[in-house]
Amino acid sequence: MLLLCLGMAGIAGYWLNKAIDAGFPMDEKTGLIMINILFLDVGILFVTWMFLKENALSWKDAFGLCSENLMSIALMGALTAVAGFFMAAMVGALVANVLEAMNIEVSTQEVVNTFQNAEHPAQKLLLALMAVIFAPFVEELMFRGVLFTALKQYLPRWIAIWGSALFFGLVHVNVMSFIPLTLLAVLLTRLYERTSNLWAPIFAHAIFNSINLGLMLWLPELIETQTP
Repeated sequence: MLLLCLGMAGIAGYWLNKAIDAGFPMDEKTGLIMINILFLDVGILFVTWMFLKENALSWKDAFGLCSENLMSIALMGALTAVAGFFMAAMVGALVANVLEAMNIEVSTQEVVNTFQNAEHPAQKLLLALMAVIFAPFVEELMFRGVLFTALKQYLPRWIAIWGSALFFGLVHVNVMSFIPLTLLAVLLTRLYERTSNLWAPIFAHAIFNSINLGLMLWLPELIETQTP
């Protein structure tokens, strides 16, 4: 299974490189970022598959991925996303001010810079698809579905919540967004606990990213100063 996943990711990366060489409107930096994300997502999916196999669980049994009450689940996800966005914006602005006061350089995430600097609509579209569809699904599987669930089996609940949230913040590798994303992860974990359905944090994550993408397109100054 691992070899199959890596093989598929490798093939996708190969054809992406071929497309760039053939004149597809994408710079090398954007292509490398997408290939890295692709391999990371494949790795997370493999870890998830191993987790399910080891525990003899189906995707529905493990994560509640079903269509029951999907409208209410989506609504709860949307409300959480909006609340999380305003929370992240306020905390992000505070963190940025503190870092600037300490003469620490403030910068946005690399993928944000890449999206904002992309010159061709095709680049923005591919990055948007990664951010709104692939990242929410894969990251929620890993951090809420697998990591939080595994930690909760061996550690007190609050340690499992904050431990998985801290790791979520760390993997985004950005000083300014670490605290806002950690707090967002706590909200997503609580949403997953409340609904017992991973679609809820997936929807919330996707909507949160969509809000940020929209602001990057129409209000880029706001993203640069206030949003992680």
